[in-house]
Amino acid sequence: MKGPFNTTFEVKEERPERAVLGVGSFEQHSAHLPLETDYYFAEKISYETAAGIDAFYLNPLPYSVSLEHIDFPGTVLLKPDTLKRVIRDISESLHKWGISYFAIVNFHGGNFILNPVVREWNMDKKLPHIILVDFFSGLKGMAPNLHAGEVETSMMLYFKPENVRKDRLQDFIPERERSDLTHFGMKNISPEGLWGNASEASAAKGKRWISMGVDYCMEKIRNTEKYFKKIYGE
Repeated sequence: MKGPFNTTFEVKEERPERAVLGVGSFEQHSAHLPLETDYYFAEKISYETAAGIDAFYLNPLPYSVSLEHIDFPGTVLLKPDTLKRVIRDISESLHKWGISYFAIVNFHGGNFILNPVVREWNMDKKLPHIILVDFFSGLKGMAPNLHAGEVETSMMLYFKPENVRKDRLQDFIPERERSDLTHFGMKNISPEGLWGNASEASAAKGKRWISMGVDYCMEKIRNTEKYFKKIYGE
């Protein structure tokens, strides 16, 4: 990987063609995982993704749209319109110094606003071309572990086991559908803020899911970039 660059001179000399930004969150992750769980994943995994495709690595966003978790102490969020403006501002900044492809890797399921803002930008044919990647879409066999369950707990056990309160692991699968988070929020569906089987987590599973997810992100970015070039003759 040519980056991450930490001086203007390095950016000028290397002229990176693509950039990668992870989008995390700062929200409750039940009683056993830290508030910055999604941000931590965004930091580590977007770096690995950027390294694998020779991209410029951007520090990930620590806050995003966590409206469904606002009833839990500690959750800090951005409103959808705020995140939309942040993405557009970053995109415009990257365009000014020559980035052609901007990959956004999302690590929080509540960031629905990312899809319309990226779609609007691309349909307006603005540069850089934005590629939206959902990290968890690349994982196989993770349902019904939607939040702080087996998957996220396993990933944290692999990355940083001291961040996991093993004495607080529990299992809970709500009776409601995921779409009901829009109606009721997490607190009214899962009082402990859990959706999955955290007790089934292991570092070995985490390593496998992380590797699977990084491979998925890299392939998604490469494939989408290739099609942009085909369409626009770049």
